[in-house]
Amino acid sequence: MARVPVEQRRRDLVEAAFHVMARDGVAQTTTRAICAEAGVHQSVFHYSFNSKQELLQELIHITIGTMIDAAIDAKKVTTDVEESFRSGIRSAWEKAKAHPERQLVGYELTTYVLRQPELAMLAEWQYTHYYSQTERSLQTMEEVAGVEWYLPRPVIARMLTNAIDGVVLGWLADRNSEAAEASIDAFAGYFTTLATPAAAVLGK
Repeated sequence: MARVPVEQRRRDLVEAAFHVMARDGVAQTTTRAICAEAGVHQSVFHYSFNSKQELLQELIHITIGTMIDAAIDAKKVTTDVEESFRSGIRSAWEKAKAHPERQLVGYELTTYVLRQPELAMLAEWQYTHYYSQTERSLQTMEEVAGVEWYLPRPVIARMLTNAIDGVVLGWLADRNSEAAEASIDAFAGYFTTLATPAAAVLGK
């Protein structure tokens, strides 16, 4: 039988971990349960990951990747600032709608590591990446739409990221898509008011 490459083993175990965590919760998930879900001996886990912490870091990395994929796509940014905001927030929400169980695991992972002193830095790392990606999206909007902001870009990046978090988490709680879409439109309208033509900001 051909030897399975370690990278494939890691991918299989990560996918199994998502399934187990969605079913049992992050705190209750053990490496034994993950291996059982993946259909491998527990020794395979230790061959593929140095520790459970490394697995959690990989899961958070994937969660970040999902968030970044759902962020404002630079290729879709237009001179219509409000539409760029709306499509960016809606993209994140649509990702959650397509895979609500995975999104829930993402939130649960964040709160779980915050309660573990030796893992808490993973949550900080996670949100640092979220904010950085959102700030890059805002910079793209500046360049494409020719605008500046009334507030510092890092402040708006944090506000926008937290707004997206709130819309998605609220939808996971009540699955009220109509209310989520109304919130997205309202947020898009509000964030647009923070933009003004660059010449106006510069006093030209």
